Amino acid sequence: QIRQTTPNYGMHIESERMRHRQRISSSYYSGRPPYSSSQSLPNPIESLLYARLPSLMILSSFLLGLLLGRHEGTRGMGVNFTLQSKDLLQSAGNGILLFIGLAVGQECESVDGKQNVAFCSVPQLLGKLMREKVMLERRMQSTKEYGSYYRQIFNDISTKPSPSFPSSMNEKRRRSNQRQKVQTPLFLASSESTKKLIRRILIKHLQAVIREKNVSSQNNPQPTFTWITAGDATAAAHGNLYSQSYTAILQDTVESAFESLGIRFQARNYGMGQYSSGPELGLCINEVFGDDIDVLMWDFASLQPSLEPARRSILWSNRAGMHPTRPILFSFDSFGERFPKLDIGGTGTVLMDADAMQSLREKMPDSNVVIHVPDALSNYRCALASVEGGVRCDDTMRNFVCYLDDEMMGEGADDSAAENTKVCHANKFRTKPECIDARYQVSWHPGWKDHMLKGRLIGHFLINSLEDAIFELDQLKSQHGDDPTTLLAFLERLEQRDSQTFREKSPDTKVWDEDGVVFGNMGSNMVLQGESICHTALLPSRSRLEGITTEDESGIFVKGVNQFLMSTPEDGVLPLAYDMNDRQLCQELEVDHKDFFLVREQDGWVSTFAPNNKELQVYKRSTPVEGIIALCLKICPLNKCPDAYISINEINRRSRLFITVDGNPVTHVEKLDSCHILAGENGIRWGQKDQFELRFRIHDPGTLKVLKISSIIVF
Repeated sequence: QIRQTTPNYGMHIESERMRHRQRISSSYYSGRPPYSSSQSLPNPIESLLYARLPSLMILSSFLLGLLLGRHEGTRGMGVNFTLQSKDLLQSAGNGILLFIGLAVGQECESVDGKQNVAFCSVPQLLGKLMREKVMLERRMQSTKEYGSYYRQIFNDISTKPSPSFPSSMNEKRRRSNQRQKVQTPLFLASSESTKKLIRRILIKHLQAVIREKNVSSQNNPQPTFTWITAGDATAAAHGNLYSQSYTAILQDTVESAFESLGIRFQARNYGMGQYSSGPELGLCINEVFGDDIDVLMWDFASLQPSLEPARRSILWSNRAGMHPTRPILFSFDSFGERFPKLDIGGTGTVLMDADAMQSLREKMPDSNVVIHVPDALSNYRCALASVEGGVRCDDTMRNFVCYLDDEMMGEGADDSAAENTKVCHANKFRTKPECIDARYQVSWHPGWKDHMLKGRLIGHFLINSLEDAIFELDQLKSQHGDDPTTLLAFLERLEQRDSQTFREKSPDTKVWDEDGVVFGNMGSNMVLQGESICHTALLPSRSRLEGITTEDESGIFVKGVNQFLMSTPEDGVLPLAYDMNDRQLCQELEVDHKDFFLVREQDGWVSTFAPNNKELQVYKRSTPVEGIIALCLKICPLNKCPDAYISINEINRRSRLFITVDGNPVTHVEKLDSCHILAGENGIRWGQKDQFELRFRIHDPGTLKVLKISSIIVF
């Protein structure tokens, strides 16, 4: 692997040895010490391993492979190791790797014992990472997780990015058939996307090195690699504890590995039940997910793929490309029409193949057959294709995942299959004793074991990327020298080049041009890449959590008011409200809530400014305001709203719902997918100004009608 990743690695090692000797020789004749006081003395073990690392790795791999019976020649010789003996030998191999990690990674830590990386050589960094990998594997091989099945699971499916990128479904099927003889790649990424992810990691590492070397910058925050999970109820971990989500498991998996390179890893779960990626979330990426994102996870198709047409994927990728940090776009989906739409020039994209994931699930040990199964696999698969007690079905109300019951089996059917799946169904969720009243524990929501598996797999992918980044760092140093400032400047120039490439490339507007309203009034470019500021009530979101939406001076979260206990606002300000039925009593469950700005019939006129003063300060514009305003309403379950909800279309008749913009009446609305563009007598543009005053009123005495607005978007 070392020789494949860095073809000139052996030559570089030899040149490093020569430079090392020359430095000692020149310092001897000059009378100066060979190392400054800020540098570590050479470690003889490190020097030996550095010079012989490729040979050691190749020899160790060969010997372990021979012992494990993986060589083809042993198959006809009656050599047959049990699973247990293989694990013992693999543990011995891990011990060797741990020794190497301790040997080469021990002397680059600071005097106070902190994980200092400023003076670490490449082999020391590799040693530190290897040490963390071995410790993680030991933890995952415990009976609390995967035990003796660890190697089978994580060797059966590749957690390295695919070296080539299939361009069509037919090509993918062809390669899938070929891969059945070898490992099945769980992650698909082009070589360019892989380079972009590695570059992002190296930029963070070099920032950490510079921060530690410069005394004046040591008080600056540690560089952070930020992972954001955006998705539906599956991503939000509905039915589970928040700490059991795959995002939380990912944090636990890779935190120490990133720390070994001086990088703080932070995974944030912004999954929202019932939501799709667009148009609201796509248009509000900055305000919902924040302005510092390295990887943005797209996980919206797990439950209802039909809610994610290609137009929304195109919107998502374009708006993400316009984000200040241009995150790598990660996607959990089947390879089809959507994912190629995300792969735009200048952006990095990675697919976690949902089909390969399902294939892996179905290979897990059957709890009805195998008696002793470790905790993370116990009662995970029960009989045939049943995962956590659920099977694929044609019931759209259950998102095509059902529990086997008498109704599904039909008369005269063998009910043993349904009986066999009950143990997995009964052990799917683990929320007690922390939460005894958890809701949403239904057949189509994954349980804690599935979240753990997904989080561990993504974690392995990222740790492999860290390893690749170390070898890439060695290549960069051989080409550009050891100065971290020079290396960082070089990588940042590449980032800037990609950003320029993206902005110069015209977006694919075909599917949005088909919308006559968008094409005729706004223009598809405005929707896909135009600047906007989103005044949102959604949770979780950066604007809510940092008090930007509510203009809180201390910058803290303001919950809003209970809609059932709310009185008429005395100041006439449009209130931020929430529905208590949307919240569970236990605080350790999901945190996504569909809060809203509430207009009630009994309150008369209420008003707000969009964007507000704090939003203008935080989300600065770089282009002129278009003056186009869109309203996105609170999503109703199954798109069936209660009778108390007034329709936005009432504004067209101007009989019960009234809206004004800076005192000018809104006469009708135009559709922007599921949101609504406000239009007046002069069209959809309300003037080129930074801020607009919106006033709302429902006039339908005695009906107690309401209008619930989740976001107000100003282009």
